[in-house]
Amino acid sequence: MKIVHPLMQVVAGHSYIIHPHIVGNIEEVLPSGQITPAIILTEDILQHDTDQITKELKLFEEDDVYNEDFSQAAWKLYPDKLDAFIFGVIPDNVFEPHKFQTLDLQDGIWKTIAVPSRLYSKPSQERPLAGARTGLKDIFRLAGVQTTMMSRTYTELYGPESDSADYVKKLISLGAVIVGKTKMTQFASSDEPTDQWIDFHCPINPRGDEYQSPSGSSSGAAAALAGYSWLDQSIAGDSAGSVRAPATCNGLFSMRPSFGCTSMNGIVVNSPLFDVVGLFSRSLANLYGLADQTLDLPNGWTKFPSRILYPLDFFPHSNADHQAMVDEFVSILEKFLGTKRTEFSIAGRWAQCPPDKAEGKSLKEYLAKSAFWPMCRDYYQGFDDYRAKYKAKYEREAYVGPVTRYRWGVGMAVSEENYKNYTGELEVFRDWFNKNVFSTDPETLSDAIMIMPYGSARPKYRDDPNEAPSTSHTIGEKFISPVLHMPQLVLPFGQMPYQSKVSGRLEHRPIGSTLVGAKDKFN
Repeated sequence: MKIVHPLMQVVAGHSYIIHPHIVGNIEEVLPSGQITPAIILTEDILQHDTDQITKELKLFEEDDVYNEDFSQAAWKLYPDKLDAFIFGVIPDNVFEPHKFQTLDLQDGIWKTIAVPSRLYSKPSQERPLAGARTGLKDIFRLAGVQTTMMSRTYTELYGPESDSADYVKKLISLGAVIVGKTKMTQFASSDEPTDQWIDFHCPINPRGDEYQSPSGSSSGAAAALAGYSWLDQSIAGDSAGSVRAPATCNGLFSMRPSFGCTSMNGIVVNSPLFDVVGLFSRSLANLYGLADQTLDLPNGWTKFPSRILYPLDFFPHSNADHQAMVDEFVSILEKFLGTKRTEFSIAGRWAQCPPDKAEGKSLKEYLAKSAFWPMCRDYYQGFDDYRAKYKAKYEREAYVGPVTRYRWGVGMAVSEENYKNYTGELEVFRDWFNKNVFSTDPETLSDAIMIMPYGSARPKYRDDPNEAPSTSHTIGEKFISPVLHMPQLVLPFGQMPYQSKVSGRLEHRPIGSTLVGAKDKFN
């Protein structure tokens, strides 16, 4: 069912759309002027006592969509003032939301996102995410709408999707309400605003002076959740920092789970070597629930890890104030776990007991090209079809931004033999790390957790010129968990004050740290 012109109404000063899908039948038509707002209670609610019914009715006062002037079901329209969404969506069928269409309605200069009342859905054991308003990063295929990859040429070439990603289907089956697709960097690269965003405008980071970079690639997913209280969760993906970097810049909790913990079918990836679904939340409890309900994770743990590893390869920070915040965070963690941090060096440990296959090479030398180069090769080859079809149809090359162009250039030069060597080196490092640093544990799942930094305390203004694209080290904050296939949790724990050149006053930038655990042994 194509909704060509959704019925838009203004009720009590707020904009709504009326979904044309029939949700009930009118038994009697009252004379004009006698229509009365009514609350329909389901049979299961009527079986409760008076106190429970009163509690259920109180939800109407708390819901952000419901209005006492309603006479029919409606979806509230929120303006996307952070420019975080590429477009909003609504389902063709509200009861079986398997196919969607874009919502093309404006509120002045802003596109709008339609959200239904949470009163329409009640979480249950079978549908724990019922009513949870969800934004999807534009790498997830969604039946009925286009996957844009934030590229005008890609959008010209490909039409609406015929099917949704497996993970999206799982979200919907659990009750999640997909409200739109969030912006990202072009082809999910690492573009920074504003001079590297060539086809679309970068979302606004709502933190601080609102002119800081939201980072990427999941820029819109993070900005939307950080700035919109009406959004419940954002779903994205992470290959080399795409979830972790925006989480620290936008002050959110996020999780890059163990590699292989859910199907990636229907998700456009940078590299099948590293890519995973990534999750954002405004609270640790909600993040845990989302991960537990949607990912294939082990359970049955009975204890917390007994070791905290503190790698001197990355600490201390050069900024003393930033380091003081990290020390306080680690002290709290030490108190909670009843143990003290163990300072060590990954490179130093490697030097003490290197694997035979390293042939005497230092860790830095052995892994010099092991991560970034094979990722770029996968990234380049993953879009062979797009480039070839675009050139055949339009008789010109598909133009891409500077970061994508650089990475494709790197990937193009990686031979099959080198690719096998690089990925083989990663397997050696993974095996060595599990045996010599930390690994899985039957009681704690991970016999240690490792503190890792992510992000900078320095302001990064969106109008600052960017440096030319470059490579990334294998042993660095971006790649350490991807190459090890280990989960990484981002925890925002503080704010760093800075004198803003934009507002002319003292502003605050979110500060976070991360915890890396052992890879789920079942995947």
